[in-house]
Amino acid sequence: METLEHLRQLFEYDDWANRRTLDTLETNYSDRSRRILAHILITKQEYFDRLHGKDSTGFDFWQDIDLDGCRKLAVTTNINFQRLMTESDEAGLDRIANYKTSEGVSYENTYRDLLMHVLFHSSIHRGNIVLKMREDGLEPPKIDYILYLRENG
Repeated sequence: METLEHLRQLFEYDDWANRRTLDTLETNYSDRSRRILAHILITKQEYFDRLHGKDSTGFDFWQDIDLDGCRKLAVTTNINFQRLMTESDEAGLDRIANYKTSEGVSYENTYRDLLMHVLFHSSIHRGNIVLKMREDGLEPPKIDYILYLRENG
């Protein structure tokens, strides 16, 4: 499997896991978990914008959005990343994105590295959501990658 196709599959999993987390929060509400999910989605959108040269100086990655706002942002980010990968090719993954962090520091990374960062960032924080929900006595979403493969195989 080529890298681009693998990334497409991983972003499909990412969307599935985010939607499953949203569905779980609809019935087992945890404010701490909702805030983390909002952070995941806000960050995902901001990194999409960074791929297109956005200056993130002063950007707030912890904005407070409700579950409906999270659901809308999940749809938007999924469309954006799927379109990006549909319109790209293997060589496009090595393009350089120039951007500024929220602290105003300039960096450049390949699209490949930024896309991987988005996926890892989301996974780390979904793990935080699972932990917070368990600490609150709630049933967390079942969002393991292998479950996604079994259901969508």
